[in-house]
Amino acid sequence: MNKKLRILLINAVNTGVEVENRYPHLGFGYLISYARKNLSSIELEFKVVEGEANSNLTDFVPDIVGISSVSQNFTIAQRLSDFYGCRGIPVIIGGIHISVLPDTLPKSALAGCIGEGEQTFAEILRLCSNGKLREEFVTIAGLVYWKNHELKHTEPRIPLDNLDEIPAPDRSHMVIGSHAHMFTSRGCPYRCVFCASTRFWDKLRFHSAEYVADEIEFLYKNYHVKIISFFDDLFVANLERMKKLKDILEEKHLLGKIKYTTNCRANLVTVELARTLKSLGVVSVGLGLESGDEETLRFLKTGNVTVEQNHQAINIIKNEGIFANASFVIGSPDESEKQVMATYRFIKNSRLDLFDIYFLTPYPGTPVWDYSLKKGIISNDMKDWSRLDVNAYRDFDKVIFVSDKIAPARLVALYKKFRLLRLIRNSIKVWRHPLLHMVPKIAFMMCYDYLRRLFARIKP
Repeated sequence: MNKKLRILLINAVNTGVEVENRYPHLGFGYLISYARKNLSSIELEFKVVEGEANSNLTDFVPDIVGISSVSQNFTIAQRLSDFYGCRGIPVIIGGIHISVLPDTLPKSALAGCIGEGEQTFAEILRLCSNGKLREEFVTIAGLVYWKNHELKHTEPRIPLDNLDEIPAPDRSHMVIGSHAHMFTSRGCPYRCVFCASTRFWDKLRFHSAEYVADEIEFLYKNYHVKIISFFDDLFVANLERMKKLKDILEEKHLLGKIKYTTNCRANLVTVELARTLKSLGVVSVGLGLESGDEETLRFLKTGNVTVEQNHQAINIIKNEGIFANASFVIGSPDESEKQVMATYRFIKNSRLDLFDIYFLTPYPGTPVWDYSLKKGIISNDMKDWSRLDVNAYRDFDKVIFVSDKIAPARLVALYKKFRLLRLIRNSIKVWRHPLLHMVPKIAFMMCYDYLRRLFARIKP
């Protein structure tokens, strides 16, 4: 038996922002469960931390540190890498940002994990347990690293064909309440111009209905969950799998004991789909409708959804007694103020229960990022990655505007008009929403976030 290997996993998030801390990071759960399954001869001790965990070396001295980061939090990841790297602890950075922008790998990190991480990280831990990590990590597929000031790549990691080979995420290091979340697939067959997730997952893969049902049963029996949110990019992509899942849950006597929420695309919504969701126990569906203007929608969704389909999707979902929520995007390069207001009228005249509004934000790996690079709006070596935060209301001075038709000040004014409509509409509708239990917590954290920023601005 090798010596115990101590692994510190850090989710580089802004701990002062409620939405970033609403749910635990399941990606780490998959890393842990896969490593325990495939490295059974090695004693592994994990510690999972949210945010800038740079003061724990007295309590937990890790043999290796893994940092996961999305683009808007990569400045935090860089600071964490520097802190541990300069103390001689090997740092591996993973997540969507480093996968699409590997040249941003800090010099303080030993390597970056590109793409799907379970196999790669398990191989890293195996070398680390043998004391050979620094000498032999270049033999592992799916890594990027620095050598003589030049960026090097090992051979690409081939993703697993069968997702069921990855055990359900280990949640023993997480706080799980009555509302949990799951991933039942990876990837999406569509390529919206603003979506980085679909560039991270090369192809759409599913966990089997049996695998999903077993995980639901585990959450119900061990954590007594009442609501599960499916966080897949497109949970509804396989209708037959959903029907099979419903049958299995019925056999397990779980049907009706848990409520579910999920996301959907308007062009996939049919009466059959909505009724299947209803029979499964889905009480709320989130729709990425993006725009109420045909031309803008065609740009954002690459031409495979229409405004009429957006209308139909809302009505079909509502007719089945399911809450319909949606997100919208304003500020596309060629979008005029008239087109923005078409979206405003769409929302106002729709049967939507709740909605959110965002500026079009350029995320690395997307066509919007490439466009913004050519225009000189952003760069691959940004000093403050938090400018990519889609929640613009927190700081309008940080917003990256990509619009060629509307001045930034006017776009902010239009955004505030949407926010006012959102406040009024959501305040009326939210009290009937199945996730009402979360409203007090979210409201408190949003108020706290606002006051924290206010006092930060006025202090001497």
